[in-house]
Amino acid sequence: MLLFVPPAWQKICKKSFAGIYESVLNVRSVSDLQEAIFIVLKSFYSLRAIMEKRDANADAAVSAVNIIVQRMVNPDFSGVAFSCHPLSGHESLYVEYVPGLGEGLVSGEKESLQLQIDSEDPRHRQAWQQINGIINSARTLLNSHVDIEWAYQDGKVWLLQARPVTNYARVECDNTPRAFFWPLYGDLPVKLAETLPAYAIYFNQKRKPLIDIARLHQKTQPGAIILQANRYALEDFVLQQQLLDHFTGQYVVVDFSDAVRQLIVDKSTLVDQLTALMSEGRRLYTVVLRDFIKGECGLITRKVQTPQGIKLVAEVSPDGLMAMNRGTAISQILTLDNPQQKAGLTEDNISLLHRVTADALRALGDVQIEWVLSGGQLYALDYSAVTDTQLVFSANGRVMSQGYARGQVYLITETEEIESYSIAPSMSLTEVPDASVYGDLFSTMVQEMEKLPFPPIVLARRPYAALASLIPWVAGFIFEKGSLLSHLGILLREKKLPAVCDEQLFKQIKHGDIFVLDTNSTR
Repeated sequence: MLLFVPPAWQKICKKSFAGIYESVLNVRSVSDLQEAIFIVLKSFYSLRAIMEKRDANADAAVSAVNIIVQRMVNPDFSGVAFSCHPLSGHESLYVEYVPGLGEGLVSGEKESLQLQIDSEDPRHRQAWQQINGIINSARTLLNSHVDIEWAYQDGKVWLLQARPVTNYARVECDNTPRAFFWPLYGDLPVKLAETLPAYAIYFNQKRKPLIDIARLHQKTQPGAIILQANRYALEDFVLQQQLLDHFTGQYVVVDFSDAVRQLIVDKSTLVDQLTALMSEGRRLYTVVLRDFIKGECGLITRKVQTPQGIKLVAEVSPDGLMAMNRGTAISQILTLDNPQQKAGLTEDNISLLHRVTADALRALGDVQIEWVLSGGQLYALDYSAVTDTQLVFSANGRVMSQGYARGQVYLITETEEIESYSIAPSMSLTEVPDASVYGDLFSTMVQEMEKLPFPPIVLARRPYAALASLIPWVAGFIFEKGSLLSHLGILLREKKLPAVCDEQLFKQIKHGDIFVLDTNSTR
């Protein structure tokens, strides 16, 4: 018998969710069946499944699951089949198989063979004919290109599973060398823009307005291009040199596909790396390439409301932008109209920050801008809209979010695990995450907070991004140090929950203390 979670409900979104649920093979008794059902059901609520559904905006839409029990086949050989080529998207039946069960093929543990209609083995020819009919029927029923899992036993092909091909796209192929370079932040031809992958569209459409503003004040910008090329073109020495001339740094960031993102490679090996990634010589690939700028520090600039009125400020941290956003950085803030507060910046640096930020606010609305300082040069990288404007300096520390709260102090000590969640790629920086996603640690904290008579005031070393999941159960936050413009800081100001970064206060109060957090007069 075979148990698995079917993809029937997956029509609600454009993801196949392939391989994220458990299948149980060779179930032989009623007791084993009960255990197998439980294993499959648990996989529906696994961390991996939850994150996949959240990524597809499907977590709220799906609250139940179907489990199928079907006859266990002991096949001569089994495999997968596509109604279109899985890489090129071209119309053709593509079939792979392995001897015996196909589980090793799907998981990648076994090396597969391609099933051909003109195979010398009559069983293979018979299987190909039956698979062709099955896949045409599945394509008609699902109204889409499909991939199926199948098994061949005693002259008969058994259909085990069928699902739509969610990443189908016809791609251009050419037997001759072809290569085109496009400026990543330039005005692209309409035909090209319509066929760009999502990661290229993000850079061109989302970041371009900021880069256009930055160019008005600073002509020198990092190399950034869209490369469209097939592997044959990379064999040309002249084209290789043209490609490398776009970049000035030692390293290049490669966004090659949805699966291969932000690959940092030495510029001297860039051609070799791209050649290895381009598995089909004829296929025209679309790749985003950018100079990798490590920098000496990260910066965030924005408009804030202070006791002295509206100011443009910059938060600066040698820990870098990711650490600032995820709440693990130590930073300092300077006002851009005060030349005495330099934080390692030159007057020209501060002037550039002020001019670009002011222009961006006029053109793009209330935004904050992310920068990197590299070799004494500032580069504007990205921007995001903000709705919070209250940022106030206090005597003993810094106010992250204004407000008043009274409650029992709840000290969080498991900082390493919380930090690992905060810097994970799956961490959402746009919303309050669900605490249950982070396992037993957060579930235990929520249970302990729910037993308190009133929401607590959390005491933590840094404003870790993962702590945002505790917002529904918390009255306020006190941090030892941290970035005021971190992801958590933005959410706290939007939710109007009081929070301060105050090293002295952090050392004074203890777990279990009853404390009044008043950002106007912290006591």
